[in-house]
Amino acid sequence: MTNDQIALDPGFFRRDVLVIARELLGAILVGESDAGTVRLRVVETEAYHERERGSHSFGGRRTERNAVMFGDGGVAYVYFIYGMYWMLNVVTGLEGEGAAVLLRGAVPIQGEELVRQRRGWLQGRSAPRDLAKWCDGPGKVAQALAVDRRLNGVPLQVGQPLWFERGRAVPDAEVVTGPRVGIDYAGDDALLPWRFRGQSGVKSKS
Repeated sequence: MTNDQIALDPGFFRRDVLVIARELLGAILVGESDAGTVRLRVVETEAYHERERGSHSFGGRRTERNAVMFGDGGVAYVYFIYGMYWMLNVVTGLEGEGAAVLLRGAVPIQGEELVRQRRGWLQGRSAPRDLAKWCDGPGKVAQALAVDRRLNGVPLQVGQPLWFERGRAVPDAEVVTGPRVGIDYAGDDALLPWRFRGQSGVKSKS
């Protein structure tokens, strides 16, 4: 095992959501199932917290859907949108604080054939040459890892279907921040620079 492959322990996630959203850039998200193992390098995240209107937990409001957000950090928060896509988030902070980081973009570094299958590229469709486009959206990240509602509330740790490894730190000079996507309803909070993007460091496939 290399330093890159050291698993992140629950304490990593029990901190401020903005810190974690930034530090997850370059981390490795591992998905393991009977079908095989997929490793994705995280290249884009978004932070959400109950103090701002973009979050499902705004104002501390708890529902059946968002209840997981109010637990201790280090578990998966999974929900379905547009009747089409699963969204994978990691809960952050301590119990009682409604916060989570959306995994918005990643790049495959292991298990490419399994990702091809899950993304539907084995049925006459060609995968993009650029690996950075394989999971360049939160729905695609979830699809590549076969995420669905069954993983909601599951701890993100070794021995479970999903966990994080340390990966490689992304220098500040390579990080771009900006407004989050698709939350115009949040008013001024939609302008918060809580979206973090880092360079993938992966070249196109030949």
